[in-house]
Amino acid sequence: MDMEIRRYLRLILRWWWLLAVSAVVPMVVSYYFTSEQLDLYQAKATLMVGTSLQNPNPDPWQLNLSNTLAAAYAELVGQNPVTEAVIERLGLQRTPAQLAAQIRTRIYSGAQLLEIQVTDTNPEAAALIANALADELIRRSPASKGSDPEQQEFIRGQLEELQAKIEGVSKQIDALAASLSELTSAAEIQDAQDRIAALEEVRSLYQSSYADLFVSYRAESPNVVSLFDPALVPQWPMPSKTKLIVAVSGVAGFGLALIAIFLMEYLDTSLRWEENGLQPTLDLPVLGTIPRVSRNRASLSNTPLSPLSAGMHAMQANLFLIRPDQPFRTLLLTSPSPSEGKSFVLVNLAMMLASAGNRVIAVDADMHRPLLHELFDRPNITGLASVLNAQETDREDLCSVPLQETGFENLYLLSAGRSLVDPVALLTSSRFSVLLEHLKAQADVILIDSPPVLSSPDATVLAMLVEGTILVVSVGLTKRELLSQARDRLIAQRGVNLLGLAVNRVRPGGSRYDHSAGRGAEESKPRTRGGDEARLTLREAAVCLGVRTPVVRRWGKMGRLRMSRSGLSMRVSRDDVERLAQSQTSGETTT
Repeated sequence: MDMEIRRYLRLILRWWWLLAVSAVVPMVVSYYFTSEQLDLYQAKATLMVGTSLQNPNPDPWQLNLSNTLAAAYAELVGQNPVTEAVIERLGLQRTPAQLAAQIRTRIYSGAQLLEIQVTDTNPEAAALIANALADELIRRSPASKGSDPEQQEFIRGQLEELQAKIEGVSKQIDALAASLSELTSAAEIQDAQDRIAALEEVRSLYQSSYADLFVSYRAESPNVVSLFDPALVPQWPMPSKTKLIVAVSGVAGFGLALIAIFLMEYLDTSLRWEENGLQPTLDLPVLGTIPRVSRNRASLSNTPLSPLSAGMHAMQANLFLIRPDQPFRTLLLTSPSPSEGKSFVLVNLAMMLASAGNRVIAVDADMHRPLLHELFDRPNITGLASVLNAQETDREDLCSVPLQETGFENLYLLSAGRSLVDPVALLTSSRFSVLLEHLKAQADVILIDSPPVLSSPDATVLAMLVEGTILVVSVGLTKRELLSQARDRLIAQRGVNLLGLAVNRVRPGGSRYDHSAGRGAEESKPRTRGGDEARLTLREAAVCLGVRTPVVRRWGKMGRLRMSRSGLSMRVSRDDVERLAQSQTSGETTT
């Protein structure tokens, strides 16, 4: 569990810059856009739906119905008929859809209240629009159409007048009833009683009229909309959400970047170098680690304590410890796939062994993509392919093997040459075994560079002919499944001795090692340009020397070839090209 936590922490520390950028950029962008927006003001107008609250004994059914109607009016306030009427009334320069986007509603279900909220950059406009929307809903209420204010005022006056008349008649009746005890004549008593009966009939008529008018004045309807609280001009803008938006943008960017990093880590099947070494994948020992270097060409550092030298010393020591009594004479360096640095590792191992006093021959058996001659800054005109083709009839004539001096003492190069036939046919013939024995007689250690295991069968064939095979892998490039396939393909052949791994491009502690490429001893100083001799294009010179065009350009900058500009292209001296080619073919560096 602790290992997993440390692993994720290292992952976050490695991608901290991406996390920072992913958080800062959305925050800056969101702050810019939100700060450019104008302040918003919000006005609120409140409507009452129904008259249940005015009744001392409200009906629960009508309360529920009023709540339902309030939701209906809340939906109606944003519809085109209402918004178009408000736009026409106020002369607004906006569409109904734009006005509807400014409107929000809120329902207080316990009090049958509908709140209309209008947001606008102008506080006066917000209040006007809110009140206009409320008035438009009141006008469109079915029950509210019959509720004329003047009519209601007239009914209220009639009720007050009837109430006064009822009170007056009641006083007259009380007075007549009190006077009956004082009357002695039967006629007077009968007349008083008749008058009381007549007054009671009039009072009953007044009371009936009063009751009818009161019902009309205090009619209870759930579909009545009235203005409860008009909208006022807001004095302060709405609280800004700039900080919240910026914070959410930063957190969202950080979270998305974190998810992307974890997803890349999950999908990445390449080898990784961790604190305790190579990520466990296969049961193969690590013979040495080569740090990531900045280079155009491979070269061992002149500093004994440099990381590159330390890595090569470790590989040399581990190879010795595997078989101390009988050191390896022939070693093959290969890789699962191209571009993993096997040629770079071979050159540096060869120079390390040569500096220890061993006579070393580096053989480039990768006839598909030869590279050793470029790393040693040598041409590739004749080499292994030409030797094997020439010895088709006579195996014993091996005196003309074109070994080239590399500029390092005790270190020689047998380049790949130019193969006109299938390289597998050359390597599987008995001629290669004879050549290998001949080279062993001329040197202490033979290092062979082969094609990648999964790209060509050449590597498997060569691995069966040497004493040991080193598999070069690259951190961050070699896929674990390809490494497994390469190992299985090698160990499946009888006689293949897979010694272990050479791990290239390692970043111990996350640091980067930069190392400048050295130059061979035969590199001359820049020569004076000029002369009238014939010149070749860089491509033509590359074909003559058996190298790539960038190598010719580099040799020209180093002074090994005189180079001059002709129009938009660069050309080199034909004499220099022929001289450099003859340095290999004339037998200057042969066995």
